[in-house]
Amino acid sequence: MVRFTQNLSMLKNKISRLFTIHVQLGVSLNHAEENTLILFPVEPNTLCCGLSALVSYKAPATADEHLDLPAMEQKVDCLRENSLTECLAKAIDLGQSYLAGQDSLLNFLHQTQTLRTRTPFFELFSDASRQTALSTLVAAMKRLVEKETDELKQRMVDLSLVQVDTITQRIETLQDIIWCIEHEVLENLKKVHDLSLAPPTGATMEEIITFKKINAVLNSIDRLEVRGRDSAGISLLFVLSKEAFEHFRDALITAGFEEQLKLRTNRTVLTNNSITISDTHPLDGSHLVSIAIVYKFAAEIGALGDNVSFLRNQIRNDQILHLLARSNAMFNTVSAHTRWASVGDITEANCHPVDNMPTDKEIQKNGIIHVSLNGDIDNYLELKNEYEHRYDAIPPEITTDTKIIPLQIEHFLRQGETIEEAFRLAVNDFRGSHAISMHTDLAPGKLFLARKGSGQALFIGIGKDHYIAASELYGIVEETQSFFKLDGERRGQILILDQNSPGGVEGIQSTTYDGTPIEINETRIQTSEITGRDIDRQNFPHYFLKEISEAPTSVEKTLQNKWKTSPQTGLYATTLTRSVIPENLETELKRGSIKRIHFIGQGTAGIAAQGCAHILASYLDGTDIAIKAMKSSELSGFALRGKDGDKETMTEDLIVALSQSGTTTDTNRTVDMVKSRGAHTIAIVNRRDSDLSFKTDGVLYTSSGRDIEMSVASTKAFYSQITAGAILGLHLAAILGTMTGEEITREIQELATIPEKMRQILTMKQAINRSAKRLAVKKNYWATVGSGSNKTSADEIRIKLSELCYKTISSDFVEDKKHIDLSSEPLIIICAAGTRESVLGDIIKDTAIFHAHKAAPVVITTEGEDRFDPYSDDVFKIPHAPEHLAPILNTLVGHLWGYYAALSINEGSQFMYTAKNHIEDLLDEFKIMGRDIYEVILEKKFRESIAAFYTQFSKRRRETLFPSALGLDNATNITLVLKYLSGRLPVSDFEVDFARKGTPSNMLDTFFQSMGKAINAMARPVDAIKHQAKTVTVGTSRITETFEGIVFEELALHNIRISQLTNKNVMVLKNLQQVIGEIKGGLLYKISGLTLLGEPSPETRIKVARKTGSLANEISRVENDPQLKGTKNIIVKEGNVYIGRGRKDGRSILVIPVLSSAANRSAAIEYLLSLNVGFKAANEVSLLKKIKALGGKHARIKDTILESGRLKWDDNLLDLVNIETLFGDSAEKIAEQIEARG
Repeated sequence: MVRFTQNLSMLKNKISRLFTIHVQLGVSLNHAEENTLILFPVEPNTLCCGLSALVSYKAPATADEHLDLPAMEQKVDCLRENSLTECLAKAIDLGQSYLAGQDSLLNFLHQTQTLRTRTPFFELFSDASRQTALSTLVAAMKRLVEKETDELKQRMVDLSLVQVDTITQRIETLQDIIWCIEHEVLENLKKVHDLSLAPPTGATMEEIITFKKINAVLNSIDRLEVRGRDSAGISLLFVLSKEAFEHFRDALITAGFEEQLKLRTNRTVLTNNSITISDTHPLDGSHLVSIAIVYKFAAEIGALGDNVSFLRNQIRNDQILHLLARSNAMFNTVSAHTRWASVGDITEANCHPVDNMPTDKEIQKNGIIHVSLNGDIDNYLELKNEYEHRYDAIPPEITTDTKIIPLQIEHFLRQGETIEEAFRLAVNDFRGSHAISMHTDLAPGKLFLARKGSGQALFIGIGKDHYIAASELYGIVEETQSFFKLDGERRGQILILDQNSPGGVEGIQSTTYDGTPIEINETRIQTSEITGRDIDRQNFPHYFLKEISEAPTSVEKTLQNKWKTSPQTGLYATTLTRSVIPENLETELKRGSIKRIHFIGQGTAGIAAQGCAHILASYLDGTDIAIKAMKSSELSGFALRGKDGDKETMTEDLIVALSQSGTTTDTNRTVDMVKSRGAHTIAIVNRRDSDLSFKTDGVLYTSSGRDIEMSVASTKAFYSQITAGAILGLHLAAILGTMTGEEITREIQELATIPEKMRQILTMKQAINRSAKRLAVKKNYWATVGSGSNKTSADEIRIKLSELCYKTISSDFVEDKKHIDLSSEPLIIICAAGTRESVLGDIIKDTAIFHAHKAAPVVITTEGEDRFDPYSDDVFKIPHAPEHLAPILNTLVGHLWGYYAALSINEGSQFMYTAKNHIEDLLDEFKIMGRDIYEVILEKKFRESIAAFYTQFSKRRRETLFPSALGLDNATNITLVLKYLSGRLPVSDFEVDFARKGTPSNMLDTFFQSMGKAINAMARPVDAIKHQAKTVTVGTSRITETFEGIVFEELALHNIRISQLTNKNVMVLKNLQQVIGEIKGGLLYKISGLTLLGEPSPETRIKVARKTGSLANEISRVENDPQLKGTKNIIVKEGNVYIGRGRKDGRSILVIPVLSSAANRSAAIEYLLSLNVGFKAANEVSLLKKIKALGGKHARIKDTILESGRLKWDDNLLDLVNIETLFGDSAEKIAEQIEARG
């Protein structure tokens, strides 16, 4: 009673003090007056020594540090003087002189890239006339590129292969120069001006460079959005001297931003516009003040660029940031993240970065720690439980696994570790593939990075005056071409980038997760072949549409320089060099030694391989060579000849491997395997210097060798791969003499028309869009069909429809379809263009059958073909192409149809998202007005908004404008909850429909849950496909899980394989060995005489097979009485692991049933392994590990205690019982002990 009175008195005093509040600025929490509101609170810490992110460093001054416009103008004049026309007119060597020579051109590129560095960039920012002059220079170079490109097309047939390659490469380099100036310099000048709102004159260099760094990171995550875009965040960390901070504080007060600051600081959850302030006292005695500002945005639905646009707007309008940027910070780092939520809701609270702020503000934290994560922390729940058991609860609104990272770092800081060691120890605690970035004021100017596992990547770009880190290479190439990749798959790798360093490799510290130093030297640095020009989305709404629009050009580039005209005959001939067809391969072909040609690939490349095989079969008609297309994994898994190590079993095989990236796991592994058996190999690949290009004997590049696809759904690579396959086929036909010169000429002429025919199809986009919009949402079941070569079209269209629209779709031969699933009345895309007349008539008849069965046929046929019209919902008539090349054109139509189908499905998601946002805004409006939720539900404005949405929703539903993905159950739930919220149904019925009371909060919760499901069910983001990423290349690693620990080691000592345990028992043992400290000895029993069903019978016998350790000299009961009975009989009958005490000697025992290794008896238990175990000390075993090890026994103990009603259950009650008893006695006996002690 006395204690209650004291608590009541304390509460009374606290309430009274709420009405006397002091306000102070920049005061330590330890020295503040009682009941003080502190603006800029100081949090003392000791600074001990020391996934796009950026850290700048002060690079040594160089001669080219300043902008030299006259020198650049002279270089452009020199380029014009060495044009193709001038070089040919003067009869000078193109290799040495064209466009002033390669060295001069690369020097010019280097000079333009220098404009991105601090001093030249600031000089340009401050001088509009120089920007104009630079724009004029760009215009002149663009005219030169256009002129040179036209000149090359006209003269190409008269130039050698080497000359064409030289000209092409230098025009590419000149385009890189133009891009660098126009986009990476001039365009970024505008973006920096837009962010900073600084006048061209009067701004300081540090202010402009601060926004330049922010802009660089925003550009990076803008590109990374294609891998996930439901939320994005950026953290800006500034570390100021005490004096600089005081100047900043004075400016803040003068500007009148105190109230704004109050609203943005001291938040428990790091949300948009949060500001955190902390000060540190390094060991050198100085006093530093750190300020971190975070901007975040989360939205399930939106277009690429929306999130970064929001962040830019927040930064532009943040007056406090603008004051801070002028404050001459000693250190400044930027860290940003964009994600697709795999763990946690899509909210600002879950958006990265997250921090180390505890829920309980009485718990002191160590400085500012901001962390972002790619991947997953698989043991998040376990670590969360441990944290909450030690300290306090994580805020309920934070459900992302990333939150545990800064908290785990904080935990080790509390143990007295340095920030570097705390970071290392923390990342060692995380299971799962991950890439982590962190910056903190405990190590000012440093960026911490960690990577482990194969599912994530981290690239470090090394610029002239900064480092930039990103999870994809295209996140750094706008800033620099020099990079290296963290290699942390097995041992993990940690990297620390330091602002206070000379830069380059010298400024990088690296270790493995176990602390072993890793040397980073110049040999680790690579140069990217791609630039920002290759990966920019330009003005297209999606990368997919951009890339499909570029497809004709990609095909043209694939054909370029691959054939020449004979001056004597006027006939065309392919001109593949020895880098494609090695001399020994050509010799073997001519000898007739090559008996088999396989085209291989995975996914879309595997379908392209199918198309290439069809083409080659038509070119080599009449030969005895077997031509086949296979999936890479099928060849390596089932079609290899010979055993591993056999060298000459595939010498008669030519394997042509197709891959867009050159990094596809299955394809690369298969190439290794066939080469080891003597096969000849050629790669058709887009990316130069990729892994695959180094593995094969020859390489045929598609397009320019740097034609990057950013959309996960590949398009232009498919067309280019088939085109390359055709060129390769013609070259092989020439070698083998299966086609005449006239036939090869006609075929090349036909190939040369393909790009223009593709452009004609692209003009049909609107008609294709109308078709998809009308049919995609109305038909639930889809199929693609094609016959002959066009089965390739059907298969590839099926892949894109599945990827873009999230549907499982069948691909069949046309003639088979009427025998399969017409009863489902599907949408059927029929690929018929180019089909020979003898087959086309049958396809028309089949289409009539589809139509009669209420299917919706969408036909792709050749111009002039009208016989499909009466039986089709839509017919797309495209330019003629021969049968073997027709898949390119058929597929292009299908790809476009799939794109617009995805957009039409996504419209439903956008509609629901807009409505949901409107209701949320309305609730926020009422909240600001102070309305209670019961009042809101009765508000006329609220009900009218609900009723308006209900009317629109019902109209769209009646008109079948929602796809089946919405789901009947969810559509019903939305209809019902809208009626309840609008007052059209009695609230008393709500519980009948939803099994919840009809309270306002329950109704709103049901509404938002249903809307969220609908939004996600219909969302089709086109470029970024959920749970798939471009860098996680197609591949089955066929890895096996490794089981470690003393129990599994003991199994190995007894020659017992994991496959001899049931899956359930394996997991039980994994959990039990968390509490087992030692194995003292063991008895291995052999069981015999089980029934055919593997059950014990009176004839079942048991005998000792082996004794070990402390039990080596023990006499077992079964040595005198071999009948199976008692506990051992129960274990054999039930098949479960047993842990308990021996009935006679009281020893702690673990008994493991072991299945037979014989195939015909694999379900029968053949052995029992009985182990005498010792348990770990109580302080070595956490409560969570005890619970996991107990398994179902934990629930029985809990239920027994709850049934008696004597105690209120708490898992901590388990700590009242020692471990031997906990795992040795029955649940009932343990419950009795707990009740006796509790």
